[in-house]
Amino acid sequence: MSSLYGYAGKILYVDLDSRRIRKEPLGEELVRNYIGSIGINSKLAYDLIAPGIDPLSPENYLIFGTGPLGGTVAPGCSRSDVTSKSPLTNLFGSANSGDSIALMLKFAGYDHLVISGRAETPVYLKVNDDDVEICDASYLWGKDVWETTDILWAELGGDYWVNCIGTAGENLVRYAASVTNKHSFYSRTGMGTVMGSKNLKAIAARGSKGVAVADQKAFLKIVDEIVEKIKNSPATQLWRDLGFVVAFPAYSEYGLFERYNYAEGFSDLVKDFSKEDYKGHVVKRNYACPSCPVGCRQVVEIKDGTYPGLNYRVAALGSQVGYHNQAGVENWDELVRCVELENRYGIDSNSLAGCVGFAIELYKRGIITKHDTDGMELDWGGETTQGLIEKIVRREGIGDILANGVKAAAAKFGPEAERLAGHIKGLEMALGVRGRLSTENFGEFTNPRGGHLERSPSLTFIPRKPKAFPPFSRGIGVPEDRIEKVCDGPEGFNVSRLTKWVEDYNTVLVSMGVCHRTPITQHLNLKIITELYRATTGIDIETTELRQAGERIWNLQRAFNQREGADRKDDMPPWRALNESITIGDKDYPPITEKKANKLLDEYYDERGWNIKDGTISKEKLDELGLTHIASDLG
Repeated sequence: MSSLYGYAGKILYVDLDSRRIRKEPLGEELVRNYIGSIGINSKLAYDLIAPGIDPLSPENYLIFGTGPLGGTVAPGCSRSDVTSKSPLTNLFGSANSGDSIALMLKFAGYDHLVISGRAETPVYLKVNDDDVEICDASYLWGKDVWETTDILWAELGGDYWVNCIGTAGENLVRYAASVTNKHSFYSRTGMGTVMGSKNLKAIAARGSKGVAVADQKAFLKIVDEIVEKIKNSPATQLWRDLGFVVAFPAYSEYGLFERYNYAEGFSDLVKDFSKEDYKGHVVKRNYACPSCPVGCRQVVEIKDGTYPGLNYRVAALGSQVGYHNQAGVENWDELVRCVELENRYGIDSNSLAGCVGFAIELYKRGIITKHDTDGMELDWGGETTQGLIEKIVRREGIGDILANGVKAAAAKFGPEAERLAGHIKGLEMALGVRGRLSTENFGEFTNPRGGHLERSPSLTFIPRKPKAFPPFSRGIGVPEDRIEKVCDGPEGFNVSRLTKWVEDYNTVLVSMGVCHRTPITQHLNLKIITELYRATTGIDIETTELRQAGERIWNLQRAFNQREGADRKDDMPPWRALNESITIGDKDYPPITEKKANKLLDEYYDERGWNIKDGTISKEKLDELGLTHIASDLG
C-alpha cells in the first residue's frame, strides 16, 4: 500500500514444508473490499484453501490477522482473528480473541500471517520485527500451554507474546484452541488443532514498530468522545465488577443458558452462581485488554474451599458458566477448576462442555454404558467433567470418540444419540434457542462457522420498547426502505430480517478489531466507526461502502461453506430444539418446530437476497457485491 496509516502494510507467508518465508505488500483493493482481520482472513482463506481438502492435511492454511484499529488507542480495539478450514465442522473455521498474538504481529510489521504446509518435526515460529525464524520445538512437545509459555518467556524474554497449543492440540482434539500468554484464547472451531496438524507448537512474537494514524487530531477527538461516553455509562462499572455475570438474570429468564445437554432451562442460575460468591470468593481483581477502558477480564484466586490456591487469568469467566451448564457443573469452585484444566490443555470450553454433557445424558439414558466409558460412572457435575477432560485431551477410551466433537460422536453412537446432539453445522451451541428469540441466538442458525453468536449481538438481547428499534436499525446501516419490514413484530423487530443487518454491521466491527462486548459497542454506530476508520487510515470511504464490505465478507464465508456442499439443512437447529419443549422457570416453551424454523430461514434468506429454496447465494447478490468471479465455484 502507498499509505501505511492504520495498517502495518505487509502479509507474512510461512511455509513449513519448504521452510520458505516471504513478505508481500497488503494490497489496497484487499483493504478496501475486506477491511482487515476476519475480512481479509476470509478472502485469503477462500483463495488459498482448495475445496474438499482434509483440514488436518498440509494443504490447509492457518491465517492470523488483526484490523486497522488494532494497536491504536481506539477503545476496545485489540481483537483479532485466526481463520482456517475447521477440523471440527469441515466448513469455514474462525476464532476471535482479544489481547492475542495477531496484535503483536502487527506491531512487528504484519497485518496477517499465513501459514501453510507441515513441519517434519515440531517447530515454533519466532518473529522479532523483521527477523522471522522457524525454530526447533521438539523439547516443547508434550508440555502444556502454561509450561510452554513459561519456557519460551525464560528463553526469549517476557516482552515476547507467546501463542501456543497444549495437549489437546498435539493430540488433534478437533476443538483444540491456541492460547496467547496463558489467558487469551482462539477457542472455537479447532484452530489449535490445525496448529497441531502442522507440528507448529507455538508462535512467539515481539514487535516495536507501533501503528501510525492518518489524521491524529480527528482520530483523538473521536476517541476522546467515545471514551468519555464509556466512562460515564453505568454499564461500564457493572462490567468491571461482574463481567458477563452482569447478564445472568437475562440469560436465565429468557432461556439463553440451558443446562444438562440443552434439556432444560436454568432458572436458579443467579442463585447457584451468585454475584456475591463471584466477587467475594472467586475473583481477586479485573484486568483489561490493551486500549480498553472497561477491564472486564478476571484474575481468579481461590483462597479456600475445594481448590485452595487456584490462581490464573481468564477472559470471560461468566460465559464459562453458560458453557459448563451443559455438563451440570454445579458451583464456582468446580467451574474454576474445570476452566483451569481447559486453559492448561488448550481446549475450547464451549465444545468440551457440550461433549461432556452429551456423554453424561447418553450414559443416564443407557445409550452408552460402563463398557463404553472404561468403567467410569458419568454424572452431572465437575467431577465427571474433569475426568472426561483428562480422557479427551489424551484421546483415551471414550475420550477418543468425544475428541471428535458431538456431531461425530453422535454418528458413532447411533440414531438415538443423534437426536440429543446439540450442534449447528457441527459446532456445539453456545445459547439455547427455544425461549425468547433475539438476534443473538437466532444468529447461531446462520453463522458461517456454526452454533455461536460472535457477530449477532444487538439491542434485542433483552425486551425493549418497539420505538427503540428504528433508530438502532438506522444506526447500523439499515436503509430507509427496509426499516418497515426489519422493525415489524410484537417486540418491534423481525428477528430474521434484523439479524442479517446486525451480522453485516458486526462483521465491520470485527474486521476493524473492535470488541463486541456491550460497554464498547453501545457507544458506536456505523457513522462513528466510518469516521474513526477515515481518521485512522486516510481512506475516503462512505458508510454504505463500509457496510457493504461487511456484507461482502459474510457472503464470502457463506460461499466457502457452499463450495464445501453446505446448504439450507445446515442452518437448521438440532433435533431437540425442533421437537422437545423446555421449561424455563415457571414457563413452558414449545419446540421451535421445523415449520417455524423454516419460516425464520425463509425470511432471513429473503432479506439477504439469497435463494430461498436452498439458502444458496443468488447470482444477483454475487454481482451486487463484486463477487461475480466466484459464481463458477458455486455451481
